[in-house]
Amino acid sequence: MGIVLIMPITTLFIHRTLGKSLLIAGFVLMAFSLAQMAGNLLGGFLFDRWQPKQSMYLGGAITVVSLALITIFPIWLTYSLLVATYGFGLGILNASVNGYLAFLKKDDPQIFNNNYWLASLGSGLASFLSGILFGINVRLVFGFSTILFILTLILVRLSIHPVEKNTKLNNSKAQKTHSFPHLWPVVLVCLSFVIAWMGYEQWDTNISTFMISQGISVQAYSVLFTINAIVLLIIQPITKIVFRDTFRADKWRIISGIVMFSFSYLVIIDASNYWQFVVGIVILTFGEILAFPAIPSMLNRFATDENRGRIQSFGSLAGSLGRAIGPAIGGFLVTSFSYPSLFVTVFLLHILIAIVLLSLKRHKKAPV
Repeated sequence: MGIVLIMPITTLFIHRTLGKSLLIAGFVLMAFSLAQMAGNLLGGFLFDRWQPKQSMYLGGAITVVSLALITIFPIWLTYSLLVATYGFGLGILNASVNGYLAFLKKDDPQIFNNNYWLASLGSGLASFLSGILFGINVRLVFGFSTILFILTLILVRLSIHPVEKNTKLNNSKAQKTHSFPHLWPVVLVCLSFVIAWMGYEQWDTNISTFMISQGISVQAYSVLFTINAIVLLIIQPITKIVFRDTFRADKWRIISGIVMFSFSYLVIIDASNYWQFVVGIVILTFGEILAFPAIPSMLNRFATDENRGRIQSFGSLAGSLGRAIGPAIGGFLVTSFSYPSLFVTVFLLHILIAIVLLSLKRHKKAPV
């Protein structure tokens, strides 16, 4: 919740409250994304080489201090610098938590599904609260986010337990091979995550302006994400019943999810009626339900206890990269060509990566 409370109002705060241009707002968001990616890498490294709990404390502490200072000093220069440090701490925390979930998957095969469902529930609540709190006072947004991350640190203290790593076996393997013996499959899965998020970000950015240009109101646009949240919260629990915890199931969930993402853009190429965008967001949501929880699960199948945190950090980094470049690439294609050109390009990229994913091979010790 703490993450989603802040991000929707960032551009509004920089542009309307601080009086900076949209270009400057874009640079601040880029700095946030780059810092988050650096934090992802460091968090994965610390998780593997240090103590998981301590790496969560470090990321959480940086996040809390950054948000507390923003709450006290919500002014231009301070804000722009602290947003980057907030992203860095958040990256460390996210990578550490994902690494911990990867270890828990041994005992709970549905851990990534459950985590994504709970995260979606929190995102829905935070999106609702963000606009209300921002309308009252921007300090309430940052202050409430600070409190939520303090509660996160308390949960880490009470709920996170040491993980047992099979270091003896992995050290013997490390003498025969390098730290990432299955690097190509990891790169391939991460690339699919970059493309998926690059496309997904169009719904948060360029599609809003496209809808408004078609005479559809901002309020109607915001309802799309309410539909997205409702469909996700209702349908995703069913996937635990339908899909088994196997390599084959994860592979086809990712491929089918990517294909569904692609068709969500095809549906709106020449859209002029609101119902077409509703169909598009529903298709997108089904793709999200299938692919996004399956990607960290698939990455975990190519990890060992020596690199589990770093493998998950690559996935987090891929998501951050897709979210960072998506609006810029989309804006370039719209400005240089047209909205249909953007949607066709994103469609083709998704289809291409889905075809390449067919070559993904099972690690010999992974379940079929």
